[in-house]
Amino acid sequence: MMNFKIQGFFTTLIIGTVSALTISDAISQKVNAQATPSCNNATIKGSYGTKFTGTFAATPIAVVGLVQFDGNGNFQGIDALSSDGAVSPNRIVSGTYSVRQDCTVQIVFTGGNGTAFLSGAIVDGGKEIFLIQTNPGSVLTGTFKKVN
Repeated sequence: MMNFKIQGFFTTLIIGTVSALTISDAISQKVNAQATPSCNNATIKGSYGTKFTGTFAATPIAVVGLVQFDGNGNFQGIDALSSDGAVSPNRIVSGTYSVRQDCTVQIVFTGGNGTAFLSGAIVDGGKEIFLIQTNPGSVLTGTFKKVN
Protein backbone atom coordinates (compact mmCIF):
# COMPACT_ATOMS: atom_id res chain seq x y z
CA MET A 1 0.00 0.00 0.00
CA MET A 2 2.84 2.41 0.86
CA ASN A 3 4.63 1.73 -2.47
CA PHE A 4 1.42 2.52 -4.33
CA LYS A 5 1.08 5.90 -2.53
CA ILE A 6 4.72 6.78 -3.16
CA GLN A 7 4.43 5.70 -6.79
CA GLY A 8 1.25 7.86 -7.16
CA PHE A 9 3.00 10.80 -5.55
CA PHE A 10 5.95 10.57 -7.96
CA THR A 11 3.64 10.12 -10.94
CA THR A 12 1.72 13.26 -9.92
CA LEU A 13 5.00 15.11 -9.35
CA ILE A 14 6.33 14.12 -12.79
CA ILE A 15 3.08 15.03 -14.57
CA GLY A 16 2.97 18.38 -12.74
CA THR A 17 6.58 19.14 -13.63
CA VAL A 18 6.10 18.24 -17.30
CA SER A 19 2.93 20.37 -17.43
CA ALA A 20 4.69 23.33 -15.81
CA LEU A 21 7.61 23.06 -18.24
CA THR A 22 5.25 22.82 -21.22
CA ILE A 23 3.30 25.90 -20.09
CA SER A 24 6.54 27.78 -19.37
CA ASP A 25 7.89 26.94 -22.84
CA ALA A 26 4.65 28.10 -24.50
CA ILE A 27 4.73 31.39 -22.60
CA SER A 28 8.41 31.89 -23.44
CA GLN A 29 7.76 31.32 -27.15
CA LYS A 30 4.86 33.81 -27.11
CA VAL A 31 6.94 36.45 -25.28
CA ASN A 32 9.85 35.97 -27.70
CA ALA A 33 7.51 36.29 -30.70
CA GLN A 34 6.05 39.49 -29.25
CA ALA A 35 9.49 40.89 -28.41
CA THR A 36 10.55 40.87 -32.07
CA PRO A 37 8.94 43.92 -33.65
CA SER A 38 8.47 44.19 -37.38
CA CYS A 39 7.84 47.70 -38.68
CA ASN A 40 8.12 49.53 -41.99
CA ASN A 41 7.06 52.92 -43.38
CA ALA A 42 3.42 51.76 -43.61
CA THR A 43 3.38 51.20 -39.83
CA ILE A 44 2.81 54.94 -39.39
CA LYS A 45 0.13 55.85 -41.89
CA GLY A 46 -2.66 58.35 -41.29
CA SER A 47 -3.23 61.37 -39.07
CA TYR A 48 -1.20 61.99 -35.91
CA GLY A 49 -1.49 64.75 -33.34
CA THR A 50 1.87 66.20 -32.34
CA LYS A 51 3.19 67.73 -29.14
CA PHE A 52 6.77 68.88 -28.46
CA THR A 53 8.33 70.81 -25.60
CA GLY A 54 11.85 71.77 -24.65
CA THR A 55 14.50 74.26 -25.65
CA PHE A 56 16.36 75.15 -28.80
CA ALA A 57 19.44 77.38 -28.51
CA ALA A 58 18.44 78.03 -24.87
CA THR A 59 14.99 79.32 -25.96
CA PRO A 60 11.89 77.62 -24.50
CA ILE A 61 9.72 76.05 -27.23
CA ALA A 62 6.34 74.32 -27.40
CA VAL A 63 4.73 72.95 -30.55
CA VAL A 64 1.35 71.29 -31.22
CA GLY A 65 -0.05 70.24 -34.56
CA LEU A 66 -1.44 67.62 -36.87
CA VAL A 67 0.48 65.66 -39.52
CA GLN A 68 -0.59 63.12 -42.12
CA PHE A 69 1.81 60.22 -42.87
CA ASP A 70 1.35 58.62 -46.31
CA GLY A 71 2.81 55.20 -45.39
CA ASN A 72 5.53 55.63 -48.04
CA GLY A 73 8.00 57.90 -46.24
CA ASN A 74 6.42 61.34 -46.62
CA PHE A 75 4.22 63.52 -44.44
CA GLN A 76 2.67 66.98 -44.35
CA GLY A 77 0.73 68.97 -41.81
CA ILE A 78 0.17 72.14 -39.87
CA ASP A 79 1.32 73.24 -36.43
CA ALA A 80 1.58 76.14 -34.01
CA LEU A 81 4.88 77.10 -32.38
CA SER A 82 5.46 79.09 -29.23
CA SER A 83 9.08 80.24 -29.06
CA ASP A 84 9.93 82.17 -25.90
CA GLY A 85 6.27 83.22 -25.74
CA ALA A 86 5.95 84.43 -29.35
CA VAL A 87 3.33 82.30 -31.13
CA SER A 88 3.50 81.35 -34.81
CA PRO A 89 0.17 79.68 -35.70
CA ASN A 90 -0.71 77.74 -38.87
CA ARG A 91 2.82 76.84 -39.93
CA ILE A 92 2.81 74.46 -42.91
CA VAL A 93 5.20 71.57 -42.32
CA SER A 94 6.27 68.56 -44.35
CA GLY A 95 9.07 66.07 -44.48
CA THR A 96 10.26 62.55 -44.91
CA TYR A 97 10.62 59.57 -42.62
CA SER A 98 12.26 56.18 -42.60
CA VAL A 99 11.10 53.32 -40.37
CA ARG A 100 13.46 50.48 -39.53
CA GLN A 101 12.31 46.91 -38.96
CA ASP A 102 13.07 47.28 -35.21
CA CYS A 103 10.42 50.08 -35.07
CA THR A 104 12.85 52.95 -34.70
CA VAL A 105 12.26 55.92 -36.97
CA GLN A 106 14.22 58.84 -38.40
CA ILE A 107 12.26 61.95 -39.41
CA VAL A 108 13.36 65.05 -41.31
CA PHE A 109 10.84 67.78 -40.50
CA THR A 110 10.94 70.82 -42.84
CA GLY A 111 9.01 74.06 -42.98
CA GLY A 112 8.08 76.42 -40.21
CA ASN A 113 11.42 77.78 -39.01
CA GLY A 114 13.88 75.44 -40.74
CA THR A 115 14.75 71.75 -40.64
CA ALA A 116 14.49 69.48 -37.62
CA PHE A 117 16.04 66.03 -37.39
CA LEU A 118 14.18 63.62 -35.13
CA SER A 119 14.91 60.10 -33.88
CA GLY A 120 12.30 57.96 -32.23
CA ALA A 121 10.56 54.73 -31.41
CA ILE A 122 7.19 53.52 -32.66
CA VAL A 123 5.07 52.00 -29.89
CA ASP A 124 1.74 50.26 -29.53
CA GLY A 125 1.65 49.02 -33.12
CA GLY A 126 2.05 52.50 -34.59
CA LYS A 127 -0.49 54.27 -32.40
CA GLU A 128 2.21 56.45 -30.86
CA ILE A 129 5.75 57.62 -31.63
CA PHE A 130 8.18 58.92 -29.00
CA LEU A 131 10.68 61.40 -30.46
CA ILE A 132 13.71 63.52 -29.65
CA GLN A 133 15.13 66.27 -31.82
CA THR A 134 18.78 65.59 -32.65
CA ASN A 135 19.80 69.04 -33.98
CA PRO A 136 22.79 70.46 -32.05
CA GLY A 137 21.64 72.87 -29.31
CA SER A 138 18.25 71.19 -29.02
CA VAL A 139 16.67 69.63 -25.95
CA LEU A 140 13.27 68.98 -27.49
CA THR A 141 11.15 65.86 -27.00
CA GLY A 142 7.71 65.01 -28.21
CA THR A 143 5.07 62.54 -29.19
CA PHE A 144 3.05 61.80 -32.30
CA LYS A 145 -0.24 60.13 -31.38
CA LYS A 146 -2.59 58.42 -33.87
CA VAL A 147 -5.83 60.39 -34.24
CA ASN A 148 -8.10 57.43 -35.08
